[in-house]
Amino acid sequence: MNLKYAAIAIAVMFATVHAAEEKPKANTQQDRLNKLNGLALGRVIYSGATLIDGTSAAPRSGMTIIVKDDRIEAVLPTTQLTAQQKDGARIVDVAGQYVLPGLIDSHVHYATNPDRPYAEAELKRNIYGGVTGVRDMAGDARELAGLSRDALLNRIPSPDVFYASLVAGPSFFKDPRTVVAALGTQPGTVPWLYAVDDKTKLPLAIAQARGTGATGMKIYANLPGTLVRKLIAEAKSQNFPVWTHMQVYPASPYDSLGATAISHVCMIARHVREQGKTAYGHNGEPSYQGLTAEDPGIKKYIAALAESGTIMDATLSVYKSEGPHCHIELAGDITRAMHKAGIKIIAGTDTDNTGEDAFPVVDHELEKLVKYVGFTPQEAIIAATANAAEALGKQKEFGTLEAGKYANMVFLQRDPLQDIANVRSVILTVKRGHEFARADYKFTPLPVHED
Repeated sequence: MNLKYAAIAIAVMFATVHAAEEKPKANTQQDRLNKLNGLALGRVIYSGATLIDGTSAAPRSGMTIIVKDDRIEAVLPTTQLTAQQKDGARIVDVAGQYVLPGLIDSHVHYATNPDRPYAEAELKRNIYGGVTGVRDMAGDARELAGLSRDALLNRIPSPDVFYASLVAGPSFFKDPRTVVAALGTQPGTVPWLYAVDDKTKLPLAIAQARGTGATGMKIYANLPGTLVRKLIAEAKSQNFPVWTHMQVYPASPYDSLGATAISHVCMIARHVREQGKTAYGHNGEPSYQGLTAEDPGIKKYIAALAESGTIMDATLSVYKSEGPHCHIELAGDITRAMHKAGIKIIAGTDTDNTGEDAFPVVDHELEKLVKYVGFTPQEAIIAATANAAEALGKQKEFGTLEAGKYANMVFLQRDPLQDIANVRSVILTVKRGHEFARADYKFTPLPVHED
């Protein structure tokens, strides 16, 4: 009997050891899969920062953010942190720092003329400067898909890359930029640069755009108003964000109402002063002398835009204080009136930064929103976080700092609510749980890039 029980005990012991050996293997396999998927692993507690959460709520000092893998698990006062929550977690002391959602540049172009080294350098500058997302407003989707994938898998230091597939009238595809962005193919016939007319099967056109991996569809140029409105309606019926120029030509700015977001605030000024313009182009602009946001034509459009719920991508960075084009002062005046009417504004740049600047160009857009529009620093931050996420259709995933959303955030040394320029006092960027310490960024002037 004793021998029998001894044999059973030995068998149980071996089975237990075998089971104990198998469990770590399963975990190791899952860890490897998670790493292949670019998933940050483990629990990290960022303790003691002043929280600026991406909403209009007042900042809260002494706050802790708990991150599990790539998501925010909890946001709570540091005094409420429990021993159980601390158990097994890596604790990062961020006392005295300011934390806000990762910034989003809502208007970039990294593949109009595909240049991978330049794009990677720009993206690296962005992520180490507090930018966790960019919205690329159309280019070569083959290049953009590769950048987006590598960013998601954390194979390159980069914000998440969200991009557009573009549709326009057939005549637009003589534009040399489209030739470069479709090399090896015929522009106007590929799903990321697609020509549409009144014979196009619009559900298929939207489905093709989605099939490129794009986050949204951009309606660009040389289309009648009836077709613009139909494209917007079809995209929305497929729950696909649709982004347009404010004026597509010959369609009017009113035809773009109802899009998820529209770009370029001064297009309404040009429409008021040049209502007969029928084709896209920057040449021969009218005089804007004496024009303000109080012009009846501008006020009428702002009222319609506010009612539509469409978001405004003002792109103040493209406007200057001199020259024949719409000046930054007028752009700011119109944006101020839009903001006052309740229209949501996002921070898109549509311009390259200088190769010698070590910080993202979106920082300057935020400064312009404060200087020329009269935004408070907090309102400027909302434009580059919560509002930007909504324009992407990703407001449930990021844009504010709250439990369940991706761990996309930036820690600053100085208070950005006192001076918006303090967004450059970056100590640490976190994107989907991955850390990018500013001290690790070795800036070198960016390579020369030609559009």
